[in-house]
Amino acid sequence: MTTLKEKLSKVLPKNEFLDYEELLSKIDNRDWESEINVHVIVTEKKLKNLLDFLSFYSFEYFEGGDVEAGDLIVKLVLAKVKVPNLNLFEGLTAKSHCFAEPDVLVVGGGPAGLAAACAAARAGASTLLVEAYGSLGGTLTIVTLGGLCGIHAVIDDERLGRVVGGLCLEVEDRLAAVDAIRHPQRHGRIVGVPYDSVRLKGVLDEMTTSHGVSVILHTSAVAAVTDGKRVSAVIFENKGGRAAVVPRVVIDCTGDGDVAALAGAAFEVGAGGETQYGSAMFRLGGVDTVRAAQLSRPQIKECLERAVEAGYPLPRTATGVHLNPIEGVAHLNVTKLGTPDGAPFNLVDPGHLGDAEREGRRQVRMYEEVFRKYVPGFEKARVIDIGARVGVRETRLIRGDKVLTEAQVRNCEKPADRIACSSWPLESHGRGRGTTWEFLPDGQWYGIPWGCLVVNGFDNLLVAGRNLSAEHAAQASVRVAGPCMAMGEAAGTGAAASLASGVALRDVDLPGLQERLRQHGAILQPDW
Repeated sequence: MTTLKEKLSKVLPKNEFLDYEELLSKIDNRDWESEINVHVIVTEKKLKNLLDFLSFYSFEYFEGGDVEAGDLIVKLVLAKVKVPNLNLFEGLTAKSHCFAEPDVLVVGGGPAGLAAACAAARAGASTLLVEAYGSLGGTLTIVTLGGLCGIHAVIDDERLGRVVGGLCLEVEDRLAAVDAIRHPQRHGRIVGVPYDSVRLKGVLDEMTTSHGVSVILHTSAVAAVTDGKRVSAVIFENKGGRAAVVPRVVIDCTGDGDVAALAGAAFEVGAGGETQYGSAMFRLGGVDTVRAAQLSRPQIKECLERAVEAGYPLPRTATGVHLNPIEGVAHLNVTKLGTPDGAPFNLVDPGHLGDAEREGRRQVRMYEEVFRKYVPGFEKARVIDIGARVGVRETRLIRGDKVLTEAQVRNCEKPADRIACSSWPLESHGRGRGTTWEFLPDGQWYGIPWGCLVVNGFDNLLVAGRNLSAEHAAQASVRVAGPCMAMGEAAGTGAAASLASGVALRDVDLPGLQERLRQHGAILQPDW
């Protein structure tokens, strides 16, 4: 009787990445029908990600012919889709064990992912949008942000000018149609557009449906299969178990760069490993919105500083108030989530993320009490909603063909290969109770190059949103909703163009891409 060890020794790839002898030493010389756990030691990261996945499961090896050695790992992973254990059998193929083969796979349904998926589908590509939570919108709905930022530039003391159009404008129009958005709200040189985060969920469902996007919710990426410079499959997990999507192009809009990291892409985390602080967002009901609307940011800060003097350990006193389209409701973005030693939480670490959620809820209760006591118009206010997850400003910054630099932002550079614009200030949530705002000159903006979305070392992988290729300080400006939607629209449009022309993403005809974006209302040259 042939042993399992002997069977595997015939089909496992023998290469520099796999510690072959270590693997075989861990396999018992039991009968080949026996079920075993296989734990593999590897030295190459991409292969290790896949083999780590296998370590969670037992599998049975069924007799029935040899398996092609080069495809073994992929076949093992994909086999998990149809069977309770990982089964190897004759005729197993990747295609027979995937649940979708779209032209474009978009992972993450936040502002960037929503726009990327709609743009790709609009251009004729079959598009699947996969979201980890139960609704689309990401920061706008799950975190319940409350205000669309980065859409307008300050021209002067009186005038605003748009820097983001296209699909972002469609979102605004759809919100207006259901009375779920207000006019731009200005706090000095800070401009946001308040909206109803609850109605936005339904609006985004309708929007993706109208553009022909297939959507699957409550599903998270857990592994990526690579073939040279391509991501050949992404493995997902949901209530149905684990399954594979085999796309032609992947757009990572997870915010944390999850898919790119799983695929082995290079990335950096913040500045020297320290990121911007996250926040727990919340809404207050019972607000006297007439009085609250009269408060400036300096006045609110003065009120909160009085609370600090009275003994409240507020981590942040610099904030504004977004008045919701619902009467008597205000959204607040005021908490600052740090560890006991004052450092920001690492919000891609599960332990840190859980601690941040609990710390956020503790701070929300404290701020509710403080606003009731110290801020005019909030005397009867009560927390009516806390975001389903904390708001994350910065984690992984994926290395692209180009990097958006702090100097480019500060100098308002307008590169010829730009695919989106931004005029949002460098908004830094660092240590201390304040927030640092470094504004661009009135009427100024900068461009975001296409190469900041093209993942270095890959031909079919893009990023869009706050996980773009950027320096820490530059990301502090470009990470808000407006520019993220603009980047997503460019990514989806560029992905479809790549497929239509048969070229790698970095080789897409940029003038053609820019013209297609303009045709759909995207702004690449603000005209005020």
